[in-house]
Amino acid sequence: MDFHQHTFTAMASPCKFLLQGDSHHIKQACLKAQAEVQRIEEKFSRYRHDSLLQTINNNAGIKATKIDEETAGLLNYAQLCHQQSDGLFDITSGILRQVWDFKSNTLPTEQILQTLLPLINWSSVQWDHHSIFLPQKKMEIDFGGFGKEYAADRAAEVFQSLGIQHGLVDLGGDIRIIGDKTDKSGWDIGIRDPQRPELAISYVTLHQGAMATSGHYERFMMVGDQRYCHILKANTGWPVNHWASVTVLAPQCLVAGSLATLTMLAEKDGADWLQEQDVAFLAIDNQGAKFSNL
Repeated sequence: MDFHQHTFTAMASPCKFLLQGDSHHIKQACLKAQAEVQRIEEKFSRYRHDSLLQTINNNAGIKATKIDEETAGLLNYAQLCHQQSDGLFDITSGILRQVWDFKSNTLPTEQILQTLLPLINWSSVQWDHHSIFLPQKKMEIDFGGFGKEYAADRAAEVFQSLGIQHGLVDLGGDIRIIGDKTDKSGWDIGIRDPQRPELAISYVTLHQGAMATSGHYERFMMVGDQRYCHILKANTGWPVNHWASVTVLAPQCLVAGSLATLTMLAEKDGADWLQEQDVAFLAIDNQGAKFSNL
């Protein structure tokens, strides 16, 4: 059966649907799945002034913002990640991006980081299934830690609801399988070499589930001979500096992505923690040492 590929850009990433099935039916399904990805981006983007996320942030220190069931579900997941990481995963830490410009090759001062750290406090946020209130002005929440992975899962669910049985969703490297190939041979997915991201360091064959990678090569800057990556610690404001990349296989892309990020944030303790999670993984530290059960 022929393969059909649909490409577009969303969430600042190249996106791809690779599918098998009836050509006309697939084209219509691709447009609906793309629309779902774009809906999520428009609703939860920190870059759109009219997004729900920006409305919540603009109301910080002023009033509560009404939310729907979908948003409450994502906040509940953020709460779970916060608990599982002992506070290292904190969706109020996105404010640090204001002072970390990875195109500048210039580090923020410790003084300016100290002015932002008091605004990073997920535990102080008041929310339930109907509304959310950020208690301090200038506080922000940011779904960048799992928004793309959630969108990959939702796109796959759109395809499945439309009867598509064979294919995968790839949103900037976050993979969710819709269904196995027609010949049951599985989808071969490359895992990037963190030192040479244009090459694969390993391959996995997926018949179902999802795969996500978090790595220091995705967005970074070099200052002297030191690499500073985009994954920032909520307690210090500084980037993580132990893992080069962490790849996780899980039933949902949302779970795979957050486990990978939590491992990056846990730094040297991440390997032991990840082994306890009952998932397949490949983690590579900054010295190139591999930890894997693939």
